[in-house]
Amino acid sequence: MKNPVRHLLWLLAVCLLTACAELSRHAETIKPTARLIDTRLTNISFEQADLVFDLAVQNQNPFAINLAGLEYDLKIENRSLISGITAQGLKIGPAATSNVQLPVTLKFADLKKLPGEIWQQDKFSYQLDSRFIVDLPVIGNYAIPVAKQGELPVPRLPRVSLNDVTVRNLNISSAELVARVEIENPNAFDLVLTDFDYRLKINRQEWGQGSIQDNIRVPEKGRSTIDIPVKLDMLSMGRTVYQALADRQALEYQLNGEATLDTGLELLRNFRMPLDVEGKASLN
Repeated sequence: MKNPVRHLLWLLAVCLLTACAELSRHAETIKPTARLIDTRLTNISFEQADLVFDLAVQNQNPFAINLAGLEYDLKIENRSLISGITAQGLKIGPAATSNVQLPVTLKFADLKKLPGEIWQQDKFSYQLDSRFIVDLPVIGNYAIPVAKQGELPVPRLPRVSLNDVTVRNLNISSAELVARVEIENPNAFDLVLTDFDYRLKINRQEWGQGSIQDNIRVPEKGRSTIDIPVKLDMLSMGRTVYQALADRQALEYQLNGEATLDTGLELLRNFRMPLDVEGKASLN
């Protein structure tokens, strides 16, 4: 009579091999699926855009599976810019669906790393190529691809400069002037500036400070101006200032302060924009 233990082990081995072969043969039926649920722009500024991709993995098996990792590659205009692997360590229960969030931060300065003039465009196309890596019985690591395409705007700060200073009245004791500030909008959408707080220095001397509450609309790819009234006490300013105004000399200026900026973009409203510009302005 044969050894009953050896015979039992042999039967178990045959059963195991048969089961594994059957499982392998029907492997397609146990592979999980993945899909993109939503793409959210959680924040956008003049420096970066924060995106969150909501993905879901569905496991139709009667047993739990493990998510070993999530690979992703963010392409801008078909050029790879950001890629990586996240170790999710997620267990997906039997006959269950689990959601995974993939946050990606795109810094607009990184667009300059790409060839061409992508960073100068008003908007750009993006594509997210992602792969879920799941650990399956028999099969081992299995990749599930999920892709998403879309577009994002590239907001840019307006350019502010002091164009000229016009003398309205000048005498020995006082002077009345108007400083004309130009705002150039490089964006493909309108801008609105409010609460324009400023400090103006001319030739390194304080010429005035104040606040303008009016709404200043700057059309897309256009310009608008703000007139800043300036009153000077010539007795305290000194003869040098009087002479510069009388001779219509070019002026060196420093304009500091801040203004509230509304871009019209849902996530970029009431942005407090700092002002810190300097240069030369003509005197009229």
